Amino acid sequence: MVYLILAILFSTSILILFRYFKKWEVDNLQAIVANYLLAAAVGYAAYEGPASFGDIASKSWLPISILLGFLFIGVFFLFALSSQKAGVAVTAVASRMSVIIPVIGGFILFGESATFLKILGIAVALPAFYLTFKKGPDQKLNSLTILLPLFIFLGAGSNDLLMKFTDFNFLKNDLFLLLAVIFFISMIIGSTILVIRILKQTVKPNIKSMLAGLLLGLVNFASTYFMFRSMDFFDSSVMFPLINIGVVTLAAFAEYTLFGEKLSLINQSGILLAIIAIILISLG
Repeated sequence: MVYLILAILFSTSILILFRYFKKWEVDNLQAIVANYLLAAAVGYAAYEGPASFGDIASKSWLPISILLGFLFIGVFFLFALSSQKAGVAVTAVASRMSVIIPVIGGFILFGESATFLKILGIAVALPAFYLTFKKGPDQKLNSLTILLPLFIFLGAGSNDLLMKFTDFNFLKNDLFLLLAVIFFISMIIGSTILVIRILKQTVKPNIKSMLAGLLLGLVNFASTYFMFRSMDFFDSSVMFPLINIGVVTLAAFAEYTLFGEKLSLINQSGILLAIIAIILISLG
């Protein structure tokens, strides 16, 4: 249970850190690049098999890992923007409800059974999204508060579906190496964009942003580590719903206590429906 609680705490801390990055005037891209540098190094160090360039080039999952590298850094950048623009709670709901995409993909690609509870959970998710993002009559609706979480939902769900596809078709005992390659590709992509921005003088290298990124990398790795440790004690059908529910609930609490942003009754109803949807999908 301790590992599960720590997984929830560190997963929520990623969103909270992104929110503080805005207050600390941290450059998101520099921080994310530093984060992936640390994550790639840790993943590579944790892999115990052969990991030369030739070994990696021969892996059947390499083409998918390149695509995942683009998706990972894109979604992570959206996490940063959404946490800062739309809020921690809304971002948590969007990311955790993305479980719908691999569930639907499981029906189509992997022949998994479309049970009544799973279909009901997907149906409940639709009003959950609407209520979570709905603003009151006296609140100005910003398109970013809808588009950013929506893109996170689609991107995070696509990530999970591709990871599931890779695990189903290619992966054996290469998880740490796969993650290291994905993180490395994400770092290369981010570094390339960062160098272009520096050459165009739109941004200057910032030690504070790099250090914040290393902190983010440690939190990100801890989240992944404790999630894997939790798998030793819980079935995935139990563990993932508990983590998703815990992150959504804790993020809503953090939104209010740390940032003083009170969710409306409508938004709270949306979060409650999101939790119910996650439970229904998991029970199915």
